[in-house]
Amino acid sequence: MKLLTHEIPTPWGKIATVVDVSNNPVVIGAGFKPMAKLIKQLPNKYIDADYKKDTKLAGVTNAVKDWIDGDLDAIIDLKVMQPGGDFMQKCWKILRKVKGGKVITYAELAQKAGNAKAVRAAGSSCARNLVAPFVPCHRVIKTGGAIGNYGFGISLKKALLTHEGVHNLH
Repeated sequence: MKLLTHEIPTPWGKIATVVDVSNNPVVIGAGFKPMAKLIKQLPNKYIDADYKKDTKLAGVTNAVKDWIDGDLDAIIDLKVMQPGGDFMQKCWKILRKVKGGKVITYAELAQKAGNAKAVRAAGSSCARNLVAPFVPCHRVIKTGGAIGNYGFGISLKKALLTHEGVHNLH
């Protein structure tokens, strides 16, 4: 297994990124957190892996730069993979279809994933998302327009949504 790491600077802080390049490159971890913390959250099969620092990770870095520059859907075009049950996988697939500048509620996410009563489970899928922002859980809000939680802080969630053109959240 060949894993590359890179920290991508953004206006909101660095996005730590881990990409498995053993076959077709796939993002297996990403987030606004220190690289060491991100690596500790990856599945057990990656614990003893050999991580190599890459200064570019061109495809991922370019997608993030495009997102910063206004191509709000560039981040969801990357191939990603993360562990999780069927419902979580459905939620993450749906989140990758939420266009930049748009939001979805936790209730809508649960309903679209096939279980309208599983609103908390939909929220858990956001909380357990190992490849944010490439599975853009920051685009999920509470019913009624309240911003809701975000694993990297509510102020960052607001900043990301503002960047994407979403305003008037409370």
